[in-house]
Amino acid sequence: MSQAWQIARRLLFQNRWLYLLLILWPLGMALAFDLPGFGLEQGDVLVLLHQESLYGLAFVCFTASVQLGNEQRSRRIVGVLSRAVSRSQYLFALLCAAWLPLALYAASFLLGGLLLAAHTPLPASQIVAMTVALLALGLWTAAVSLFFAAWLVPLLASAATLALISGITLLGRSWPLFGLGPMLGELAGVSGAATADPELRTHGTSLAAILAAALFFAAAVLIFERRDLRLKED
Repeated sequence: MSQAWQIARRLLFQNRWLYLLLILWPLGMALAFDLPGFGLEQGDVLVLLHQESLYGLAFVCFTASVQLGNEQRSRRIVGVLSRAVSRSQYLFALLCAAWLPLALYAASFLLGGLLLAAHTPLPASQIVAMTVALLALGLWTAAVSLFFAAWLVPLLASAATLALISGITLLGRSWPLFGLGPMLGELAGVSGAATADPELRTHGTSLAAILAAALFFAAAVLIFERRDLRLKED
C-alpha cells in the first residue's frame, strides 16, 4: 500500500496546479454567483451542479485513461515495476491518482452547492446525495477507464469509457442496469431519468457502483498482467 501511495503521490504532484484549479473551481463558481445581482433560482442551481458533475466525471475519465499510456511512453513504468512493485499495485496507484482529486473536487462541489442552495428551496439533502453519487460514479469511471486503457490506446480508452457512460445513462431511463443508469441520469440532469426518490436511490446504488468499480478494476488487473508493456521505441 505504501508503494502504491508513493506512485500516486508522484503523479498527483506532477499535475498539482491543474488539480488545484479543478478542486477550487466549483467553490469559486459558487462564490461568484453568490455575489449581489445574480440571484440564481433553484433550476439554475441544479443546472450548474449537473454541469459540474459531468465535468468531474469527464476529468476522471481522461486522467485515468491517459496516465497508463503516459507512463509507458516515458518508460517510467519499467523502473517502477523493477522495484518489486506488482502490476496490480501499480494500477491501484493510477486509480488513486485519478480518483483522489475528484474526492477533493466533490468536497468543493458540496460546499459550493450548499452555498448556492441556501438562497433557494433546494434541500441540502439533495446536494449531499449528488455528492455521494459523484464520488461513487467517479470511482466507477476511473476503474472503467483503466480497464479500457489496459488494452486500448488512451484516446480509444477515453472514447470507450464515455460511450459506455452515455449508453448506460440512456438505457437507465427504461432499464436500470445495477441502478447506475438512473443515478447517472439524475447526476447529469437527463430528462425522464428520475422514476423514484433520487436521494434514496442514490444512496442505495452507490454501493452497487463501488462493486462495479471493483469488478472493472479486477478485470483491468487481469488484462494488464497478461499483456506486454507498450513502450516507446528509441
